[in-house]
Amino acid sequence: MRATCTNIAAARTATAGHLPGGAKLRELALGAALIAFGSASSSMAAADPATPPAAVAPAPTADTAALAAAIGSRLAQPAVLRGRFEQTKQVAGFSRPLRSSGDFLVARDHGVLWHTREPFAGELRLTREAIVATQDGETAFRLSADEEPTVRVINGLMFSLLNGEVDRLAEHFTVDGQAGDAGWELALKPRQPGLAKLLSGVNLQGDRHVRRIVLEEANGDRTEIVFSDQRDTPPALTAEETARFE
Repeated sequence: MRATCTNIAAARTATAGHLPGGAKLRELALGAALIAFGSASSSMAAADPATPPAAVAPAPTADTAALAAAIGSRLAQPAVLRGRFEQTKQVAGFSRPLRSSGDFLVARDHGVLWHTREPFAGELRLTREAIVATQDGETAFRLSADEEPTVRVINGLMFSLLNGEVDRLAEHFTVDGQAGDAGWELALKPRQPGLAKLLSGVNLQGDRHVRRIVLEEANGDRTEIVFSDQRDTPPALTAEETARFE
């Protein structure tokens, strides 16, 4: 077991600086930053720059289209969704999982705000133009879509995961799943080699909203994110929320 101070530093990197964001910028964008401020440093990394997104998305199969329709009919898909999250990340080399929690905001016309409150405060902001991570009031990193074209792919993928958009997810993953009266579940496997270097699979569960996401990373790490207290009122962003996207 390493010294406590070393564990704390590593935990900060894996959960906060890790906020999807930290020293390893290139390893930061696609994994659980896929949704997780807490996983970002190790997972929020853009797809391998040497492997650009496919120019043409694969045509959805009849099964995928039917599944997308079944899940889409169950999802609320509001213009603005707020809620809380609890994230558990099991990292190789740690006997105990790293835990973080906070709140999130998904705004269809603006982007995603992922605000980690515990154990370290930080925020990840994703818009069409950039991915920005802040910690202790300072910018930890910034990725501009002008400088890194995959930013738009990453942001779109995160939005699709948080909203359970099966048709969009099928552009990047093979999709398997089921939908019933009690809810729905999706199992995703990366199509593209660049994405497969980061994730081996993703599992989503939900009903009117996505309730749980499990990210299986290619390096053996595992991140579970559970959502709660999800609400779509007020239906529009407040002035304070709008300012946070600026």
